[in-house]
Amino acid sequence: MYTAYFGLKEKPFSIAPDPQYLFMSDRHREALAHLTYGLGDAGGFVLLTGEVGTGKTTVSRCLMERLPENTQAAFILNPTLSSHELLATICDELKIRYRKTGATLKTLTDKIQEKLLKNHKENTNTLLIIDEAQHLQPEVLEQLRLLTNLETNTKKLLQVILIGQPELQTLLKRRDLRQLAQRITARYHLLPLNKQEVAQYIKHRLSIAEGIRALFSVSAMNTIHKICGGIPRLINLVCERSLINAYSSNTAVVNKRIVLLSAHEALGDDYEVTPWWKKPATKIALVVLLIGIISAGAYFFGSYQTQNNTLKPLAIIDASEKNLNDIKPSKQTEITSEEIQNDEITNSIVDKKTNEVLPVDASAQQKQEEVESPITEKESTPAPKEIVQQAPAKAKQVKQEVQAKDIEFTQVEGVSDELLSQFKKALNNEDDTNDTIENINNEDARNQEIDPIEKMPLWVQNGIPQLQFEQHIYASDGQGWVKVNGRDRYEGDTIARELILVEILPQKVVLNFRGEKFTMPALSSW
Repeated sequence: MYTAYFGLKEKPFSIAPDPQYLFMSDRHREALAHLTYGLGDAGGFVLLTGEVGTGKTTVSRCLMERLPENTQAAFILNPTLSSHELLATICDELKIRYRKTGATLKTLTDKIQEKLLKNHKENTNTLLIIDEAQHLQPEVLEQLRLLTNLETNTKKLLQVILIGQPELQTLLKRRDLRQLAQRITARYHLLPLNKQEVAQYIKHRLSIAEGIRALFSVSAMNTIHKICGGIPRLINLVCERSLINAYSSNTAVVNKRIVLLSAHEALGDDYEVTPWWKKPATKIALVVLLIGIISAGAYFFGSYQTQNNTLKPLAIIDASEKNLNDIKPSKQTEITSEEIQNDEITNSIVDKKTNEVLPVDASAQQKQEEVESPITEKESTPAPKEIVQQAPAKAKQVKQEVQAKDIEFTQVEGVSDELLSQFKKALNNEDDTNDTIENINNEDARNQEIDPIEKMPLWVQNGIPQLQFEQHIYASDGQGWVKVNGRDRYEGDTIARELILVEILPQKVVLNFRGEKFTMPALSSW
């Protein structure tokens, strides 16, 4: 069918548990290692659980292929049996001869124990693998435990592997099965594949089928992971249907559109991907955004109206004040003039005509001030906004004048004029120097709060990879860079997995590993 069209020797996505197509991800490799360890000299029970379609049966088939030659294995696929039927099935798998009619539990148990003793004398291990073990009845599990009681001083004569869904773990937590649960020597729960492993899984299957080119786009593989959740059996179903649809539409590479169509055909309506604009979360977000926009618009419109209503009375008051100023000078201007001239009261005279305090030097200009319009004095007064903006500069100027007035200098014999002027200049710049020193101290204190890598916990020191800092360029504007393991890195870059370059300092760098900040020398060799 489509195999010749895509240049494949066989169908690469069959759901049969073929060990040849087993993709040994990190999870499957760990599962196989746990099963192998459980079959050691100690014996007993080994437990392998996982969600439907994660590859448990395929792992067990791979294990059976790797069993040594001196091992006799019995594989039971249908565990929905009674205790009597289970013992009879074990006898059939181990090729034990017994009377079919009238066989009791005792007869079957005795036959199995004789076979176990015979295999032990011949240095042959006996293994029992039960798939879908979550369907076993509690009394059947208890019968299995009684079979494993036959043992020597060093090992069990019967080793049992229970493979099932997560419900098997719940079953073994029953109080009446606690004796069996205590005899489990190895446990492993097989998890689905992640996004990277899904892409590797698809490429692995195609390569086993001798596919020489990529048949799935990156977006298609990401969509398959999103739909299937990393379950290998579902991945096989969707990929199989996608290749058929690509062949029917004469398409060389499976794209995202074909995957979405194939998922609906292969998995049913439950796995139909809903467009983002139809999802409930998206609708809620759009409603919240619309409410926020309306609220912000109403707030700014109300503020604009309030500002206009406030400015109109102010304009009327301004016009009224101007009309009043044409008749009588502003009282506020007179008070301000008196406050400004309080510091020079000793050098002032009183004008008998206006009862105002005037400086001696300004007595000659009295007639000119009388001619000037009061409106001019009001217009020369800075606006409140300008006063606020000029306040810091004026405060600094007043502070310098006070310092200059409070300190009197007397030049003694032997001190030159140049030295005295430098001393005055140094006092005037004292505040700026103190601010600079304070900023430097704050910067040093901030840098000292981060501990070096040597003072971090062992899990941090052992978790980061080997780093070789080869070159270091520091810039105060944050545009510096370092060369780590042959690559240029900047602030905010990820150097390795979960290791982030936070900041580049003059002689060291600040790194973040899993939320822990620490420093390292900016160069590995100085």
